[in-house]
Amino acid sequence: MNFDEKLTGTYVLLLFLPENQTIEVGKLGIFDFPAGWYTYVGSAFGAGGLLGRIKHHLQPTEKPHWHIDYLRRQAVLKEIWLSPDTERREYDWVDLMIDVPGAVALIEGFGASDSAHETHLYYFDVRPSLEDFVVGVRARFPHTNVLRAFAEA
Repeated sequence: MNFDEKLTGTYVLLLFLPENQTIEVGKLGIFDFPAGWYTYVGSAFGAGGLLGRIKHHLQPTEKPHWHIDYLRRQAVLKEIWLSPDTERREYDWVDLMIDVPGAVALIEGFGASDSAHETHLYYFDVRPSLEDFVVGVRARFPHTNVLRAFAEA
């Protein structure tokens, strides 16, 4: 796939936190994050598109901008699942993520400052699978392709 700055869409970050952590998440507050797996649902429709957003998430940032940046400083990014699209599907994907076996919403408001959803971050004690998530996406959006754009070696 050829990424360019005009390519927009929705994505999921799959993160692994190796040990329990207490993390300050900007103005949202201080939270206890149990060791385990996390998925974060986001979208990239601004300047830089998906390529710019993926580049941002691949490197922990010194100056966090989004809630996920604070967790990203402690957790290891294992995979990025994405769907290039001109339609905004972030909120639909949040709805679908809670249906993935084992999903638990831990922190109200995380990544959801501009959303009606409780959170965009889900915790799993066992690694969630792209395939389980895609079942829900394809049932709701049959023509949507979800790709594994990054996988840690």
